[in-house]
Amino acid sequence: MTDAKAERDKYEKRHDEMFAAVSGLNARIEELENHKLHLLQKLKKYGDKGDLGYIIKTQKLENVKGKEFTNRVVVEDYKPEELRK
Repeated sequence: MTDAKAERDKYEKRHDEMFAAVSGLNARIEELENHKLHLLQKLKKYGDKGDLGYIIKTQKLENVKGKEFTNRVVVEDYKPEELRK
């Protein structure tokens, strides 16, 4: 019985660590997306000198629409370790 509890605790800890890692990666992805949009806006300001047509053609982005962040879902902090107490 003690072995099963120890094994369960080990997997709970591993789950919590993986969840924290994935949350960190998701935050980083969003940060990079925002930075990419910032850089594209900066390029657009250059007008003809920094034409985005080349980027759009080479990356096959002709039909890609920009992300719209209206009415975003707000996710509460999920902390599974607190639910187990």
